[in-house]
Amino acid sequence: MSKLLLINDLAGYGKVALSAMIPILSHMQYEVCSLPTALVSNTLDYGKFEILETTSYMKNTLQVWDELGFQFDAVSTGFIVSRPQTELVQDFCRAQKAKGTRIFTDPIMGDEGKLYNGVGEETVALMRELIATADYIVPNYTEAAYLAGVPYQCGGTTRVDLYALADKLHALGAGSVLITSGGCCVDGSWEPISCVVG
Repeated sequence: MSKLLLINDLAGYGKVALSAMIPILSHMQYEVCSLPTALVSNTLDYGKFEILETTSYMKNTLQVWDELGFQFDAVSTGFIVSRPQTELVQDFCRAQKAKGTRIFTDPIMGDEGKLYNGVGEETVALMRELIATADYIVPNYTEAAYLAGVPYQCGGTTRVDLYALADKLHALGAGSVLITSGGCCVDGSWEPISCVVG
């Protein structure tokens, strides 16, 4: 049985992040471990929220796990709160990768052309650093555009442009790139269809 470590936030209200990932992956017969980056009152789209950052807890937990010799087959990172937390996660992922552990990153920052409430340009810069450590990244189209520093196309984009966007993310150091939630205009259509490119 593969042992997975999920590094992500835990929302009190809303079925996202750890509260969604743990039951699904457990049902798929993975041995799931978690390291919460933050306790979040509710999803950020409500506009009002409370976030308790857990960087000190994370640092102490990783030290305890190291002393106990815990090993993981894969590590998945999601919502990251601050620069110290990003550096901690990045150092941990680099050390795990050196042992042959696969690193997955979902650079959770925004959707539909804009950053989530409470997420700023500093977070984008931090995620650019973090994806350089990852074997696989799964940004949505909005996050991919922010990471690559290219304009988001509200009316949809082309498959060629999405592949060029994936190439820009490779150039930042990311391994395999899968861009989700892309609005792709196909065969000259006016209405973009949802697509995944990687």
